[in-house]
Amino acid sequence: MKIKLIDIFAALNNKSLFEKFLIIIWILMPFLMMASKSLTDFFITLIAISFLIKSTIDFSWSWLKISWVKWSLLFFTSSIISASLSSLVEISLGNGLSWIRFPIFAIAISYWLIKEKQIVYISLVTNFLSLLFIFLLMGLESIMTNHEIFTWPFRNPLNGPFIHRIGIIFYCISVLSLFSNSPYKLFSIFFILISLFFSLLSGHRVGTFSFVIIILICTFWPNFNLKKSMLISFGFLSLLFVYFIINPSAFDRYFIDIVNLTNTSLLQYLGQWKTGINVFVENPLIGIGPTNVQNYLEINLIENFDPFNNNEHPHNHYLQAFAETGFFGGIFYCLMAISIILNCYKTTKFQLDYINNYFKFSIFITSVCLFWPFSNGHDLFGQQQNSFLWYVLSLIMVLGCILKNINRKSDI
Repeated sequence: MKIKLIDIFAALNNKSLFEKFLIIIWILMPFLMMASKSLTDFFITLIAISFLIKSTIDFSWSWLKISWVKWSLLFFTSSIISASLSSLVEISLGNGLSWIRFPIFAIAISYWLIKEKQIVYISLVTNFLSLLFIFLLMGLESIMTNHEIFTWPFRNPLNGPFIHRIGIIFYCISVLSLFSNSPYKLFSIFFILISLFFSLLSGHRVGTFSFVIIILICTFWPNFNLKKSMLISFGFLSLLFVYFIINPSAFDRYFIDIVNLTNTSLLQYLGQWKTGINVFVENPLIGIGPTNVQNYLEINLIENFDPFNNNEHPHNHYLQAFAETGFFGGIFYCLMAISIILNCYKTTKFQLDYINNYFKFSIFITSVCLFWPFSNGHDLFGQQQNSFLWYVLSLIMVLGCILKNINRKSDI
């Protein structure tokens, strides 16, 4: 995969000045996320609104036929209905209405703005550089401060969610390389070592488990290879053993406290999940409205099962969807996630060359890691971490479209 500046300029040549601006914003978005969550959200909203305006002017709405878009719109509709019938209509309706910017942003990128493989490739380079930059900051922060939780550059402990979103496609490619006859295995091993180290250092347990998911999938798909899986798993476990010997407190956090049910964050999660389940059981038809689990807890309208009495959302997208939008809203959200995964899986059927084969398999594995049941613990209707999630979804969607075009041309 060779990237030449002249090819990138040529790819941008047929775009309007405004489209060029939006494309550059999308390419630089991983770094913008570090600078300002509000600025990032503004650009996501700008891209979404611009796409809607263009669709209206051109009277082009064929993108509404895409399966996952249909389910997202049905979930959006359920959110509006549940918000309108809730006890806190104004705040809930505002959060429900604003959620739609994320899926429209993703479809705007893949359906409208990005059609050229050169732009996608340079965005992948930008992603990789942003990942290395976060690793560098985490290393500097561990040396220069006494912080137990990493907060550079987000000013919040979001390094873990960031590296397990932005970096996930590269982790997939690296593990796939180990399962293949790739000449870049040494580089892949080195990158996995570095990535796993910083993943563990971030303390983001759910994100670190993505490595387990990737290895497990690669064991059985696209080719069953038990021998390589055992070797890779042994290496993975050996690295964990060395890390936990050096850092025994991390072993307590990742294993001992979880097995003994003494970890405070785990107990808090269990309580918040129970709160969400209880809300759904008591309000199964339409739920209580977007963000209203947290809102209702703050004014004591529902029972709080969190042992620490934090007024928080359910910390699981699926539970939150069912609790706050009811049975149909929850089903629509699940179907949206499944539809995205299935669309990514269809990409794996394309007949492609060497490097693009890595991309097609990694797209599907990435989608699984993004949507497995415990992958999203942030607020379903929130701002910052949703920008992480939907940015990566826009990237794999547009990459899938590029691979589809390459496959189509090879068939001619």
